[in-house]
Amino acid sequence: MLANVFLHYVLDLWFEKVVKPYAHGYCELIRYADDFVCVVQYENDARRIEKALYGRFNRFKLELHPEKTRKFSFGRFERTNAQSQKRKANTFDFLGFTHYCGKTRKGFFQVRRKTSKNKFVKKCKAMTVWLKKIRNQMKPKGWWDTLKAKLRGHFQYYGVSGNYDSIEAFYNHTMRVLHKWLNRRSQKSSMNWENFNKYMGSYPVPKPKIVQNFYTW
Repeated sequence: MLANVFLHYVLDLWFEKVVKPYAHGYCELIRYADDFVCVVQYENDARRIEKALYGRFNRFKLELHPEKTRKFSFGRFERTNAQSQKRKANTFDFLGFTHYCGKTRKGFFQVRRKTSKNKFVKKCKAMTVWLKKIRNQMKPKGWWDTLKAKLRGHFQYYGVSGNYDSIEAFYNHTMRVLHKWLNRRSQKSSMNWENFNKYMGSYPVPKPKIVQNFYTW
């Protein structure tokens, strides 16, 4: 809340009233708490705004993160330019997603998103640790609703257009770990995959699905 209130005056209003009127092309700021992306049409504007941002933040004794702050090309010509320059097309991480340049089925440019590698690894690790910890504390019926809530929350956040493979991979990881620890409970290895699938049929959990569709009305 403090970041939102403070940066509303330090960044948002300043950007609208001071930066945008002097930009030569399209210019927009997208911010969530203390993370933000500045989208600029022309490289000269990007250089000028980056310099101004350092001065603006320094005035209020704030700093731009040295590792997360960068200026790069992106957009409908990025893949063509990257190919001609013999490099990989630029991508960027924002709010847990890796944004990259893609195309529609008709060949038009489209910003696409997938769960960032770091977030995916952290989410899988967190699920593994939780299942390992909870399995001996109580019977499955005591934590099954929590498991469903965890899966549902993950799909609601990361279930965006074009990201099905990532949320399916998270679901498959959860099922593998769940099968492992349910099998360990009996100490007889009786929970083979056939029995596990029957068990899941009786006590279903949320399946991966796209919740937010950005490309259809």
